[in-house]
Amino acid sequence: MPWSRTSDARPSKAWNETPASVRIFILTYREFLAARTAELQGSETPFLDASLILAASLGIPRSSLLARLPEPLDAPPEGFDRLWGRRLAGESVSYILGRREFFGREFLVDARVLSPRPDTEVLVAAALELGDSLGMAQIRVHDLCTGSGAVVISLVAERPFWRVSASDLSAEALEVAAANSLAILGRTIPLRQADLLEGIAGPFDLITANPPYVPSAEASVLLEGGWGEPLLALDGGTDGLDLVRRLAVQAPAALARGGFLLVEIDALQAAETRSILEKEDLGGVRIWKDLAGRERVVSARFS
Repeated sequence: MPWSRTSDARPSKAWNETPASVRIFILTYREFLAARTAELQGSETPFLDASLILAASLGIPRSSLLARLPEPLDAPPEGFDRLWGRRLAGESVSYILGRREFFGREFLVDARVLSPRPDTEVLVAAALELGDSLGMAQIRVHDLCTGSGAVVISLVAERPFWRVSASDLSAEALEVAAANSLAILGRTIPLRQADLLEGIAGPFDLITANPPYVPSAEASVLLEGGWGEPLLALDGGTDGLDLVRRLAVQAPAALARGGFLLVEIDALQAAETRSILEKEDLGGVRIWKDLAGRERVVSARFS
């Protein structure tokens, strides 16, 4: 992969020390990353992706890499081309590096689980706000479709006295959640394999869920296009809301009076989700927006 540039660019510091016959300009870290960013199609965060992989290849934190941006990069570090090739082939940075930052903590991730998105931090923030509003130190919380455990682990890390548990249909996902719980919290939270709330005994003051909400047809297209995440964590049925409908029916029996259900959805599903919840005696519906202003989380209360 090319890492130098030719005479249409600004000379490096060593320019005057290089024989004219072999003069080249050495890329800075910033220019190297800019070139890699231009190569990456279809990513919402191409510079972030490139800088994370370069930092990992160098064995330094990304913050240290950013401090080096004006400095010359003599050559790509060993291993960068291999990792970058995987990213260009469509594999996510999280799977390549085996980790993902979420709510200020680093989580282990692999192909057994959905890689936690920044948008899902809205679900955590909303749960913290509503949980605090209950005015109880030891509220009972259950996280559905927990995957890597990012949501529930973030909640208990922020509120150590909350009584938390989590479940997922995938036994493999629960293995990842257990590993993250041990690594981040120093203990394993109660985890159970279950299909939504089937067999889960409440009552809970908060139920959080980030269920699969991608419409089946779209999920199939993603997988055919090389999307590496498990179908079980993506496919939400014909319109993406099959699990939300089931959860809305189950939730009243599992919630304490005054308890909240919080569900992450696609921005285009907020209105329909509100309607689904209100039909099942779940009122006080509130919609929470992500940092881009998209409707991302719907909460409702069982009264």
